[in-house]
Amino acid sequence: MRSPTIRDVARVAGVSKSLVSLVFTGGGTVSEERRLRVLHAAEQLGYRPNLVAQSLSAGRRDIVAILVSNLHNPLFAEIVGAAKARLAAAGRRTVILSAQVDDGAGGAVLDRDNIDVLRDLRPSGLIAVGTIPEFAELSELTAAIPTVVASAIDATQDVVAAVRTDDAAGLDLVVAHLAAQGVERVAFVGGDGGTVAAARERAFVAAAERRGFGAHAWVERADFSEAGARSAVARLVAEDRLPQAVVAVNDVTAVGVITALEAEGVAVPSGCRVVGYDGTTLAAIPRISLTTVDPDNRRIGREAAEALLAAPGVAAPGSPGAGGAGADRASAFAGRAGAGAGADHADRSIGEVLIPPTLVVRASA
Repeated sequence: MRSPTIRDVARVAGVSKSLVSLVFTGGGTVSEERRLRVLHAAEQLGYRPNLVAQSLSAGRRDIVAILVSNLHNPLFAEIVGAAKARLAAAGRRTVILSAQVDDGAGGAVLDRDNIDVLRDLRPSGLIAVGTIPEFAELSELTAAIPTVVASAIDATQDVVAAVRTDDAAGLDLVVAHLAAQGVERVAFVGGDGGTVAAARERAFVAAAERRGFGAHAWVERADFSEAGARSAVARLVAEDRLPQAVVAVNDVTAVGVITALEAEGVAVPSGCRVVGYDGTTLAAIPRISLTTVDPDNRRIGREAAEALLAAPGVAAPGSPGAGGAGADRASAFAGRAGAGAGADHADRSIGEVLIPPTLVVRASA
């Protein structure tokens, strides 16, 4: 059985096809009586408008795409949820796509099929959430579509803004907390897997140096995965180099560290303290009770949406985000970006907003 069309709705409602289109797109002036006739006919037939087709054919481009690094880390769900809510409040529709696909060998590569979908969709704006492999390949898109990067560092020269946690402040909170507890030997598990991992490694090393740990603080290489964490812990135990505390590059890695330590007979925290980063829902599970750095993920999502709405051509005409409010947002965002921009971004037209994190202390440390 075929799906009902706009022509079927027009026939049942006794109006023209163009009037049905006006009812569902919100354009023009339609009397309340005829609008209700159209809506009643649509409900009777089970008709639902194709929102994407409407947007493209009308040239409204009121769809914002959210490209998520992967679907495994709960961190991204909080960021996407907050961004989507802010965009919806501004009258924008959103479509969410994953940036990575399994390469068949246990790794992940850029999902070029979804990138092609983005090109065809022609959204009015794009929010890229998390570290995306081969981000430079998106330069064609970011040159044509206002783009904001959230919870990541990678960007092209055309990116409007980068909104992320202040890694230096977050790792300093962690190292200060461990030092106050009398920890003398600490290892950072991470450093591989992209620019965020590398930035957190540098932040840990700098914080440990400031606290005088010297050679008693080191990096045990691992990526963002639980498997990488298990391999790192296996090396530490096999080589009798187990520290008093492990600082993991993110919460997923920290869970892997805890699992591996317990499998080796090392109790957490009495045998080794463990701290994560990202403040995910995983950390708050009582069985895990992970001490972690909370980046304020919802704020990162909201700020990313605000930055995108402040970009020229993104705020929908007539929406709460359009007009003078959009100009005010652009000015306010520019102020925040200027205050948070790092020296390494000085020669690029990218505003960087660093969100101050907090440390949430739980049983693991």
